[in-house]
Amino acid sequence: MRIPTGTPVAGPPTGVNDMALASLLAGGVTWVIGWFGGCLAGWILPGTNLCTGLIGLIATVVGIVTGHIGLQQTGPGSAEAESRWMAVVGLALNYASIAVLVVGLCALLIVFVLTGATLFTVTDWSQLLSATPGP
Repeated sequence: MRIPTGTPVAGPPTGVNDMALASLLAGGVTWVIGWFGGCLAGWILPGTNLCTGLIGLIATVVGIVTGHIGLQQTGPGSAEAESRWMAVVGLALNYASIAVLVVGLCALLIVFVLTGATLFTVTDWSQLLSATPGP
């Protein structure tokens, strides 16, 4: 009769890398709460999109850091190599979020420059300068 010793039988090493999973989840949080939630919340409750955008920005930074750590830990031959796709997808989501942010900020800067240049050229500054009292 065999008496069980309480140790499980060792099989093929399988597992999910925690850093890769954190990167994937942070990428989801960035897009769902940060971008889509920020746009939707801005329509419903003005001012809340700043809070959701901040959550998205923090999640993006966390996702990029944990994604790179996850890539290092899930190299070929590691016990958690099959969860490497999570780190890759998480990094793709987070870097795409940063690309959208940079493009949006550049577009906003262009709009501000063009609006400021237009206002500066159409305003009659001579009336403003002549109406001020001298010393």
